[in-house]
Amino acid sequence: MRLILIISIIFLTFIKSSFAASGTGDAAVFKVTMKKMELCTGYQGGDFHNITNSSFCNNPVIVGSGDKVVDIASVNAGAAAASYGNAALLPLGETYTHLRVTIDKKFTIKTSAAIDTGGSSNTDNCMTKSVTSSYPTSEATNKYTHRPVVAEGGNSGSSEEMNTYFLNGEKDSTHNGSDATYVQCTNDDCSENSTVNGRTWWNTYLDTEAALASNGDSNIAQSIHRAAAATDDFVLVYKLTSPYTVTTSPPTIDIAFGTKGSIGAQEVSTSEGSGTPSSNDGMCSFYIAGVKVEITIK
Repeated sequence: MRLILIISIIFLTFIKSSFAASGTGDAAVFKVTMKKMELCTGYQGGDFHNITNSSFCNNPVIVGSGDKVVDIASVNAGAAAASYGNAALLPLGETYTHLRVTIDKKFTIKTSAAIDTGGSSNTDNCMTKSVTSSYPTSEATNKYTHRPVVAEGGNSGSSEEMNTYFLNGEKDSTHNGSDATYVQCTNDDCSENSTVNGRTWWNTYLDTEAALASNGDSNIAQSIHRAAAATDDFVLVYKLTSPYTVTTSPPTIDIAFGTKGSIGAQEVSTSEGSGTPSSNDGMCSFYIAGVKVEITIK
């Protein structure tokens, strides 16, 4: 039994943000770092801030650990993901009901074609581009606090691999809908940004089972990315479609990924569609829009 329901860790749309004009496009590259996979005999839940507690995964058994990068946009992604995990670690006869998965908050993406945000500042040709020098201090220092931007057209009309991260945010159920949770850069080196321009940018993360269900997400719990939690981990919990009891005849697992529409591009406009645009108006900023996963257990 290799990899029960792994990478249904990838989500649909569990983030709410302050930006308006945005569009989505397909991924030529979409790299995810898997870090740990646990099977659980039960689940009680609670405050999503406590997702690593035993109440979110009773009697956890680690069946996969260690960093493994999988490009889920590649044709062999399913086979690569299925090699993560070891069924021999599961005790015979035990029944499991839930899955807890830890991945990195970093993703490496590459657009397969230009994305049109539909915004007012003509951001109709957004393409990913390497932005390692586009943070105010460094990528390592600012990766969760600042979102960089790039001009349209990528690198001379070509897309490049680009790191993007889940930024600091707050619970959707308690955020007031106005306080900033991160800084949005508005030029290449982030010397101009939302703080300088007096703009407010924020992310909130769905933080109740009911909110996730109404949003169409398959996970029932997820960690909330926030400044107070200094971690590179993103943890999600899933309920198995039906309980799984370990036998001497492990099932066959088939996994297929769909990265159509998985990359989001948003317009970063200092004029916000009115007034006179500045020299760095109408820039492109990227985020994770969603990934579809089909898993068959036979």
